[in-house]
Amino acid sequence: MAKKNGNDYVLFGIDFGANEKQRELIKAVRADPRRKPVVFVSGEAGTGKTFASLAASLSLVREHGAKKHSYECIYYIREPVEVGHRLGYLKGKEEDKFAPYLGPLIDNYNHLVENDPDAQRYLRQPSKKGKEDADDLPNEYRHLPYDIIPLAPEFLRGRSFRDCIIICDEAQNMDLSELHTLVTRIGEGVKLIIIGSANQIDTLGQTYEDNAFMTSIEILKETGLTDHIRLVEPMRSSFVAEFDRLFVEYAITHKK
Repeated sequence: MAKKNGNDYVLFGIDFGANEKQRELIKAVRADPRRKPVVFVSGEAGTGKTFASLAASLSLVREHGAKKHSYECIYYIREPVEVGHRLGYLKGKEEDKFAPYLGPLIDNYNHLVENDPDAQRYLRQPSKKGKEDADDLPNEYRHLPYDIIPLAPEFLRGRSFRDCIIICDEAQNMDLSELHTLVTRIGEGVKLIIIGSANQIDTLGQTYEDNAFMTSIEILKETGLTDHIRLVEPMRSSFVAEFDRLFVEYAITHKK
């Protein structure tokens, strides 16, 4: 996967090599976690932040391709925040409450492995009698492979992680306390990828110019233990970047 046709940036049959910033992101994810345990990924809407991060991470987990370390799985963390009006209280277990927020992850995963002949064997399978059965999980979970484990940020306190990759998506909706908790959970052999976009904030009290995601990048910069990759090329479509820019400019100009 990682070195198909001699290209280090062809992952799951998709060539990321033509995009300079995505190449930088893949290099940062592959870097030794003892030297650079945290990678911040920022960028406008549609620049492939989650997609490229997932591709780089999954290639390492499934190939054990890190030069100095092997990762056992990917934990996927996302702040459960809706756009606009709130859905209100959701019934069920943790998995039932978190499942509606996994749609973007499933979309990215399906796109990534649609031409991968080995993808099917990673899907969750029913367990033996007496153990948790895949059929008991919400539909969204059954569409994810067993080496990607969703985790709500509300349950991070007290956790400790090692020998894994953590992808924290939509981090622009987290506050400093949550980001502080997140970065202090990681142990030996962990690569933490924190993805956010300052112009896609859906929580009150944070703005494009003043938000916890960008502040945390500045706070941790002095440690020398982090990378920050800002993606700039639109991948979703050629006009998304222009639409995004105009809405952001209007919001800044007309803010009260």
